[in-house]
Amino acid sequence: MAKPKVVVTRKQFTDEMKRLSKVSNLVIIDTPTPPSNKELKEQIKGATALFAHINDDVSSEVMDAAGESLKIIAEFGVGYDNVDVNAANERNIAVANTPGVLTETTAAFAFTLIQSAARRIAECDRYVRNGKWKFFEPLDLLGYDLSSSTLGIIGFGRIGSYLGKIASNNNMKVIYYNRSTPAETYGAEKVDSLNQLLEKSDIVSIHCPYTPETKNLIAKKELSIMKNNATLINTARGPIVNLDDLYEALSKNKIAYAALDVTDPEPIKMGHPILKLENLTIVPHIASATVETRKKMSKMTVDNIIEGLNSTIPTHCVNSENIQW
Repeated sequence: MAKPKVVVTRKQFTDEMKRLSKVSNLVIIDTPTPPSNKELKEQIKGATALFAHINDDVSSEVMDAAGESLKIIAEFGVGYDNVDVNAANERNIAVANTPGVLTETTAAFAFTLIQSAARRIAECDRYVRNGKWKFFEPLDLLGYDLSSSTLGIIGFGRIGSYLGKIASNNNMKVIYYNRSTPAETYGAEKVDSLNQLLEKSDIVSIHCPYTPETKNLIAKKELSIMKNNATLINTARGPIVNLDDLYEALSKNKIAYAALDVTDPEPIKMGHPILKLENLTIVPHIASATVETRKKMSKMTVDNIIEGLNSTIPTHCVNSENIQW
């Protein structure tokens, strides 16, 4: 009996690919850049499972290109907004992700960006490299102490609440805005509205999922509510923040600083004027990028696929209530 075809859209950890190859006819798209939509539709023909990444637009057209054999789309990551879940539901295709495994790593990275912004690390690095460091200046490149700051967290799920724990342990006041109240808040105070959080926070960190409702959640109006000395951190999804409005706010000193792990689009277009600003730190979507965490993510994605190949709805299936196997 022929093994089911599994398509992996980027190079992955060898050990996990070996494990997957034992139970499937494995196709790895190992190209210098992510596959185009045309390439993906060609490669996925006849596949039972897709190991997908954030760059992949897994649309209804891609699913139809696979044919009726496609049973499982396993996303390498927590977010799965690149997958048309409604289309998957209509085609009885399970969609799975990797929750929990990157919580601590991503929250720790968000706090790293907070620390970097507070002490202007990226700006100071450029200052030295550009030959501006001539002598000690006691009033130059001053940052601020986090222990005297209020952190406002938008979205208090796994990652947001863990960031709250880290911040509380560093003597920061933490407030959050979330639709529900989690069982463990680590001393954080819930506020009634997004505007209230923006008004009170010295640092705003975004950890809500990307949905149609959260697109441009932070735009011109919201940025105008923030303090003039406030910092915005985004490690969630790029489209949650309107990049053009953020540029205006930073360039006109309506807010003091921003640190971004995500942008819209990704990668950011090199001609965007925001890249010329000194009061911005920007990195290429690396919040989960540690060897240990990425290996765990790869293992969980493979586990999800193997469960699907065995006609078991994956443990981390996000649309299990719509799947009839």
